[in-house]
Amino acid sequence: MMLKHKMVFLFVVFLIGFGLINVYVVWREITTSITVEMLNFGKEAVLHLRESMIEDVLSNNLLTIQDKVESFMKRYPQVRYVYLIGSDGALILHTFEKGFPKSLMNLNTPDSSLSIKTILTNDGKVYEISTVLVPGVGGELHVGLSEEYVLHHVNKAIMNMVFFGAFVVGIGGVTVLVSMRVIIYPLKELEEGVKKIMMGFYNHRIKIFGADELGYFSTAFNKMLEDLEMKNKQVQEYVNKLKTTLRSLKKSKERYKRVIESVGDGIITLSREGVILSYNRRAEELTGMKCSDAIGKRVDEILRIPIKLEVEDPVGTEVSFRNDRGDNVFLKIFIKKLTSDYGEWAIILRDITDEVIKNELNKKLLRYEQLLSIGELMVRIAHEINTPLTSILLSTELLLMKCKNRKMKEKLEEIISKVEICKERVNELMKLARTGAAIKRELIDIAKLIDDSISYCQACKCYGNFSIVKNYEYGKYLVIADPTGLREVFENIILNAFQAMRDHGVLTIDIKDDNEFVYVYISDTGVGIPEENIHRIFEPFFTTKKGQGNLGLGLSIANAIVKAHRGEIFVESKVGKGSTFIIKLPRGFNI
Repeated sequence: MMLKHKMVFLFVVFLIGFGLINVYVVWREITTSITVEMLNFGKEAVLHLRESMIEDVLSNNLLTIQDKVESFMKRYPQVRYVYLIGSDGALILHTFEKGFPKSLMNLNTPDSSLSIKTILTNDGKVYEISTVLVPGVGGELHVGLSEEYVLHHVNKAIMNMVFFGAFVVGIGGVTVLVSMRVIIYPLKELEEGVKKIMMGFYNHRIKIFGADELGYFSTAFNKMLEDLEMKNKQVQEYVNKLKTTLRSLKKSKERYKRVIESVGDGIITLSREGVILSYNRRAEELTGMKCSDAIGKRVDEILRIPIKLEVEDPVGTEVSFRNDRGDNVFLKIFIKKLTSDYGEWAIILRDITDEVIKNELNKKLLRYEQLLSIGELMVRIAHEINTPLTSILLSTELLLMKCKNRKMKEKLEEIISKVEICKERVNELMKLARTGAAIKRELIDIAKLIDDSISYCQACKCYGNFSIVKNYEYGKYLVIADPTGLREVFENIILNAFQAMRDHGVLTIDIKDDNEFVYVYISDTGVGIPEENIHRIFEPFFTTKKGQGNLGLGLSIANAIVKAHRGEIFVESKVGKGSTFIIKLPRGFNI
């Protein structure tokens, strides 16, 4: 819609609204005035009618009364009805064509003066005026004045006002339209000028419309166009320089990106708050997280270790990290402070997994060589010790058989006990040294073998008030293995469980399998193993029961036997909750 049309529309709406309000106010005032005049006139007419009928009423001349009433109604068309009631309360006369409505009886009883009452009928509102028919005698005269008469005259006046108002509105609209054309034309020229500017034609100029406000505005607008044209040329020159600089920056950025992506280390740039700004391809490979997922997150959420962005760390910190793919990697993390706009800090991730594994393998190889040397030495020492011990044991037993002295017998029995303990320790050393030397091959039922081990452990002195839960079937879990060796493995672990639970607890044994392996789960509700000891429990001579005559070889021997079967032992433990030993054995074992 054009501006001039809008202004004309608003002007017409204003006039119509203003006119409707005036019409309503005038209608209300006229209606009130005419109604008041009609009622005042009605009072005088009723009193005049009553005075003219007093003699006829007293002489009971009904025909004369009827003529006077009919003449009264013809003279005053606003009268709707007339009826008279005698002093005895009987209806004398009425002008209703369909019969006198009984609802009017006693509805507007007059007092000493005139009584006016508004009555709603099916034909509209009626103002009824009643008075005493014969003063001093009685009776009633009722005259009903129709509101329809008032409304007819009011509506006629309003319609004249409406027609006159419409005429004024039309004349005003045309006048405004003509006047607006004179004002709108310069504004339209300005509008066209603005459109030209929006299209980039800064050399466009508009006409000067006289020396009034519009002329001054046109002059100022042209001056603005001249300034815009000059500024546009400067902007274009600056934009061209920026484009050249941007192309150079893009090349530098691509070169920098290729360098960052080609390095063998993961590089992460961070904001002052530790939020990741960039993330190269090597960092994606090491952490297992895509760059799009990492950008915007904090670096400690990705690496899951606290990173302090306070001072540089050129030496690097070695950490073990499990990435989002589930791979365990060893990283060396360097922290470098940056001065570029890419971030305040840089985190460099260097993969040292191969180095760590190589070092661990070297340590294990060295330890294996040491243990091998110790094993050979133990075999020699055990052999050298075992022969004298056997001689001492035999000689002591012969002396015990011949001895009659009680005290001497006790001393000899003590010697025999100590010698047997020494032989048992020597045998443990021999077992550790010769674990994989000779293993029998038999098809055995793991479930029955575990039952035998449980029975043996229950017969030992360490068995207390324990509950044993067995979750396995017989004849289902078969392996080719050495029954003697595996029995010793189970007995060692079950006895350790009894000792960990002390006097009471629950021992749970589960057996599971798949196509290649059988898994035995031995769980207790004992004291548990501290985290710092879990990785050492299979080391020879490591024990937490010092002073109790333990060499710490039980789990070492068990581990060696399982490894000789090409199996593995795993441990899960929580202090105060208990431990679970998992023995993994292959179904078919070939030496």
